[in-house]
Amino acid sequence: MKRGSGLMRNPALVRSLGSFGFAFTAEWAFTVAIGLVAFADGGAVAVGVVGLLRLLPAALLAPLITAYADRLPRERVLIASSAVRGLTTLAAAPVLLADGPTVLVYVLAIASTIAFTPFRAGHSALMPSLCRTPDELTSVNVVRGGLDSFSVIVGPLVAALLVGIGDVAAVFVFAGVCALVSAALLLALDYERIPVPPAQRRLVTEIREGWTAVASDRGVTVVVSLVVLQAAIRGAFSVFVIVVAIDLLGRPESSVGVIQGLVGVGALAGSLACVMLVGSRAMTRWLGIAVVLWGAPLAIMGVLPSYPVALLAAAVIGIGNSLVDVTAFTLLARMVPNDVMARVFGVLESAGALAVGVGSLTAPLAIELLGTEAALVLVGLVAPAVCLLAWRSLTRIDRSVSTRTDELGVLRQVPMLRPLPVPVLEQLGRGLGRVTLSPGEVLFEAGAPGDSFYVVEQGAVEILDGERLVRTMGAGEGFGEIALLGPTTRTMTVRAEGPTELYSISSPAFVAAVASASGAQSAAEEARWTYLAHAPGRAAEGRDPV
Repeated sequence: MKRGSGLMRNPALVRSLGSFGFAFTAEWAFTVAIGLVAFADGGAVAVGVVGLLRLLPAALLAPLITAYADRLPRERVLIASSAVRGLTTLAAAPVLLADGPTVLVYVLAIASTIAFTPFRAGHSALMPSLCRTPDELTSVNVVRGGLDSFSVIVGPLVAALLVGIGDVAAVFVFAGVCALVSAALLLALDYERIPVPPAQRRLVTEIREGWTAVASDRGVTVVVSLVVLQAAIRGAFSVFVIVVAIDLLGRPESSVGVIQGLVGVGALAGSLACVMLVGSRAMTRWLGIAVVLWGAPLAIMGVLPSYPVALLAAAVIGIGNSLVDVTAFTLLARMVPNDVMARVFGVLESAGALAVGVGSLTAPLAIELLGTEAALVLVGLVAPAVCLLAWRSLTRIDRSVSTRTDELGVLRQVPMLRPLPVPVLEQLGRGLGRVTLSPGEVLFEAGAPGDSFYVVEQGAVEILDGERLVRTMGAGEGFGEIALLGPTTRTMTVRAEGPTELYSISSPAFVAAVASASGAQSAAEEARWTYLAHAPGRAAEGRDPV
């Protein structure tokens, strides 16, 4: 309850989450509407072709379009995405009402889908900038996952009601209005933007940097690979659910919708359970378990083919889906530097979409070669096998992330670092140095040039004016900013009181971080002038400390 109330006190977060909810309600209603149009036009084949025509351009263009979310203020990219999507979706309604060419509706659908391509990636990259702690970021992703699951139910339900009392054109109107509301909620979003260096490289180079960021960090590579594996299983499931319901179990076609509906119910329940992930030190291992929850139920359906088992398996898959969303997006937001974050999420969207296509092609091939039951078992066991083999790697990643969580907890005790958003704190954490001092060892002397800011992790240091003890600083206190924020040298001598461990932040990293948030700048200036007031030795020398 306390965490939830904290989120509610952040208007920018509330509006951004509301925008996400409306955007994906529009997406699911739109998916139903275009599916109905395609089915009426050419049956199941047309539905598949239209789905492919929507999927491929979006998947291929995702890395290109999301590059702009790292160049421009991210909320502007989201506004443009939802606004264009809303207008193109609304434009389909009069075409249908006037019995216009269906191909024009398809063209508008493709344009709408391409416009929506950067939304999830851009939104995922925006959220960390609105958060102050890793736990708050996890809480936001839990809420967002709940909204995603809720939209899976609400969007199709409203679409069904509108079709029942009116026409499919009404669904396009509903989806278009939801998209425009999503855009409106982000107008004049009030938050401190992390400065982005002006783009001076070719767009192709920037796109390549997104892929490089994934490949160069083992933790990021593992997380993205697990999500891509889950996407491939999702593609296979979209085929299996039809074959299992109709061919294997001999159920009517309506049972396909029931089984798929249980995925949504499970996802909603999983979103509520994800609250337990806030503060977790095993996020990567939970991601592995979530992927297993996508695969293992398929294997169980193959071993125990019955309708109740299929329903239960679908609900478990839904729970796994919620866990994947919360864990993967939280981990990537913490692991990836802010200046390439949207591009990395774009890579994830692109690779995931292609993996869905591969999975949907692999499933019928496996069924043809092995039979339905054996294909279910084979595909279902891939995820448990992969996660079992990767478990040690997942554990190592969790230890690394947990260590940085502890480091950030110490940094956040320093008043001038506390206002920094999560991406800036994470950047500081990635570049932290460590200094070990013996009792009585001098860290630096008054008059020395300054090159680092220090935070006490363990032990204590004495701040000396000559031989006079001015104060003692313990765990969670920081010092050294005076010589970094102004044209001056060290004003005091710092000596270890006993065995002491310090974190060090280089001058360029510290100055850039403090300059990124007005609250941090104010706190730094206040601390600077407070400490300068305790520098009588330098004042007596007649030197201007600033």
